Parts: sequence; C-alpha cells; structure tokens
Amino acid sequence: MHARPEVKQILISHKLRRWASIGRCPAAYPNCSPSRARRNYSRLYARHEDLARSLGLTPVSAYPPI
Repeated sequence: MHARPEVKQILISHKLRRWASIGRCPAAYPNCSPSRARRNYSRLYARHEDLARSLGLTPVSAYPPI
C-alpha cells in the first residue's frame, strides 16, 4: 500500500474493524463467509498487532461472543 503513514494507519484500522464485524455478525454481510473474514482478520492482526490493540481489538474479536 502506497500511502502516507497516517493515512495508512486509518485504512488498516478500517479493514481491521470491517473484518472483525463480518466475523462477529455474518448475517449482516451475506456476500462474505465468516471463515474468510476471520482468516483475513487474523492475518491483518498478526501484521498490525500494535494498531489493533490500540483500537481495543483482541485476537478473538472476530468471533461471536459466547
């Protein structure tokens, strides 16, 4: 991604939130499977762990609450 650092962080944070919300509530997004969303979220989380933690996200944020 070729963007300024501050813009890059904003774009990545939007992606993290989007994939987490799709994984949490798959009925709201019928065009994407929850397993794909969780896989994308986990890969993004692994690459940008510090940014995800600053957003209040954890490794299990993409799963529905028990």
